[in-house]
Amino acid sequence: MKQFNAEYIGEELEQIGIRIRQPIDIFLIGGCAMSFRKFKETTKDVDIVFRNKSDCDIFCDALFGAQYYEPLKIIDEYTRLEPLKMFENKDGFHLDLFVKKVCGKLELSKEIVKRAEFYKKYGNAAVYLVAKEDVFLFKSLASESRKRDLDDMRTIYQNLDWQAILKEIKSQKLSSQLTGLMISRMDEFKKTFDLDVPILNTLKKMNSA
Repeated sequence: MKQFNAEYIGEELEQIGIRIRQPIDIFLIGGCAMSFRKFKETTKDVDIVFRNKSDCDIFCDALFGAQYYEPLKIIDEYTRLEPLKMFENKDGFHLDLFVKKVCGKLELSKEIVKRAEFYKKYGNAAVYLVAKEDVFLFKSLASESRKRDLDDMRTIYQNLDWQAILKEIKSQKLSSQLTGLMISRMDEFKKTFDLDVPILNTLKKMNSA
């Protein structure tokens, strides 16, 4: 699958942004946020979260003029992420759009928004990068089959604020099933890279209570 660097992504966001008719905020949560922060050189797609459906609709209206389309054939990996909308361009560059909740699991909470860093304005689109703690959290709840998410979690592991992650998990009020999935992924991460996950035992106690 094709990979795209920060320069390409920035040019695409510029083409979309100049077509957006009124100011909106967009939040980048995955590989794109990591690329803009220089944690990784390339990513294959962009995951965008909006505060509300109105902002998402405004963004979608601009995509057609920027030559994006909704693909007829959707790869299973993307459908498992449960985005509200999916778009591609002629290069195979892929956009997954979410409103408020990502993958039907984690919400764009007030604290995640507060931690997010303003990156750049493209036309009427103000782009924010979620904190690396929240990237780690989102990736810990992604599809179990996505090995690259573990690699990304390893890349941003250094100097994470574990208490901020734990506080966010508690505030999200996740189901026991979702908390179990997160624990499983963090366990896998710990065993794969032989790295400590300081909040893991606390999460296990929380989920067994």
